Amino acid sequence: MRLTREHVVTIALDVLDEVGLEQLTMRRLAEALDVRNGATYWHFRSKQALLEAMADALLAGLTDDMPPDRPWHERATQLAHRLRRALLSRRDGARLFSGSFFPLPHALTYGETMVGLLVTAGLDHRAATWATDTLTYYVVAHVTEEQLAVALPDGGKDARNRLDAALDPTEHPHLLAARDDLAAPHPTAHFDYGLSLVLAGIRGELTG
Repeated sequence: MRLTREHVVTIALDVLDEVGLEQLTMRRLAEALDVRNGATYWHFRSKQALLEAMADALLAGLTDDMPPDRPWHERATQLAHRLRRALLSRRDGARLFSGSFFPLPHALTYGETMVGLLVTAGLDHRAATWATDTLTYYVVAHVTEEQLAVALPDGGKDARNRLDAALDPTEHPHLLAARDDLAAPHPTAHFDYGLSLVLAGIRGELTG
């Protein structure tokens, strides 16, 4: 079978699921593709270029069928949830995304869509761009924490025990009262709450 760029990316994402970002090497990818080491460089000049293409592939279809007749905040919410699901769909997806600068087709489409709907809502282009950055940073950071928590041994039991042991009733009464809500991975309701705060800030820009 002829080795194509798309096939290399697909198999690279499968290898990422299997071994994680740190263990993803070009040699391991070549073995998975059953080709000689170095064959992938015909399509990607470096590992970083491959990582960028992998990150962009996660965003494929992210903006498809966005309802144009819904209020801007509903569309922004939908797009943020789609981005979260896309990053969660692959092991270390958030770290892959945040570790790459990739002005590639799917990333540009996501940015154009989000900035465009905020401009339509009433922000100028600078404010819309910075608001898009802020919203995206929130999504990526939340997913990063989710994925790191899932990867902890014993389901994070030791980390939770260490947290409980560190909380002192005198020094940390508020954290102790909220300890059931401190440990990750957080539920979708946690993500929704933070997203609502970001969108409330954007709404404040529009009405301020």
